Order: sequence, then structure tokens, then C-alpha cells
Amino acid sequence: MAVLTNLASLQRAFYRLTGTASDDDSLIEHDASALEAVNQFLQYGLNDAQDYLMDCGLSDRWVKQATAITSWSGTESTDGGRYKPLESDFFRLAGDDMTSALRKADGTRWGHLINFRDRFRVRGDRYWLQGTNLWIAKGANPPASLLYDYHFRIPTLSSDTVDFPAEDRPLIVAYAAERAMEDDWLPGGQEMEAKIRNKVQTCERRAFRRARRSRTQRKLRPKPTLGTHYYT
Repeated sequence: MAVLTNLASLQRAFYRLTGTASDDDSLIEHDASALEAVNQFLQYGLNDAQDYLMDCGLSDRWVKQATAITSWSGTESTDGGRYKPLESDFFRLAGDDMTSALRKADGTRWGHLINFRDRFRVRGDRYWLQGTNLWIAKGANPPASLLYDYHFRIPTLSSDTVDFPAEDRPLIVAYAAERAMEDDWLPGGQEMEAKIRNKVQTCERRAFRRARRSRTQRKLRPKPTLGTHYYT
């Protein structure tokens, strides 16, 4: 039996966990459209669940290749560099200060990620993220066609199949309920809050165990010191 395959099934799971219903007055009284609140909670839950699985090591599931960059906006003399708008579903670069996300078509890496605060201090083949743009530094000499790999944000939930590992979709519902718990409408008091927190912890443990996709032992690695590979 298929479970949690689309938005409707996620909604039903949310109602079960929170002890609510689609016509619950406390849930829907401020909705501007049908099921607005529950869908918002589920969307935030999906985002939180994606963040968690990516941090567990499943980031390769949501990787795309950006459209090749063949021209740049801005000028070095007036803007301190040149830039290109990021993809509309951009979430994080699939790279860091150790392994560049920018590359040629044959996979040859190009450039070095820097913190945007250093953008006026460096020259040459350096790049950074600022706002919704990818920037290259003064004196950079990118190839005529430059690609980058990036992690994309999962699209807004709809009636279609959810782009998320099937066995870990309860994590979406758990995080959605946790979001709902932060509001003042959710019934059940401390007992309900404890139930939701337990559900979140249980789903996280199960997802973490499944995140290992080979027999290679997990290795502790220091986190990159640069934060600009996140979209802010």
C-alpha cells in the first residue's frame, strides 16, 4: 500500500498527528484560502526535512546543473566584479572552499569560493554568493561557458508525488506539526507538545540511520568555515 505519496496524504497524516481535522475552526479561522494554514505548515516541514537529510549526507538527491553562463552583467570598474543571477530554485552551491562548484563542461573545476566580505580584497579566479547573484572577482578569467552544480529547493507541495525519500516522508509531517506547535491554536497542551517532539526525534533517528548509502564508514569532517555557499 502506497503511503504519503502526495499533498492530500500528508494533510491526513498531519491531522492524525495533531488531533485536528480539515474543518477545525482553530486551524482554518485565519485562512485566506482553503487549507492555507495546513499547507503552509507542511511546506515548512518539507523544507526542514530537506535541510535535515542534506545535513545527514543525502544532498546528492537534489543536485542540478545550472544553465551554462556565457555572459556576465556588471563591470569591474563600477561594481567591483561581474555577476550572474542564480537559478530560481537555487538553495546551496554543490561545493565549498575546498571543492569548487564551478566547472567546465568536462568537469574541470574553476575558481575558488571566498567569503563575500573579502570581495574587494582579492583578485583573479575567485567567486562568491551575494543576495541572488553569483559574483566573480576583479581580474577573473572564466571560460567562455561556465557551469555550476547546485542543490535545489524542493518545489512547492502539490497534488503530485512528493520529491522526497518515501520511507522518510513522516519526517515532513513531524516537522510540520512542530511548526504548528509554535502557534497558539494547537489543542492538546503539554501532552500534545511532548507527543510531537517525540515524533520528530523518532523520525530523525530513523532518517539518520537510512542516510548511509554505502558500506563506507561515516567520517567526521570539519565543517567549511565559509558560509557563502548557502543562499541568503
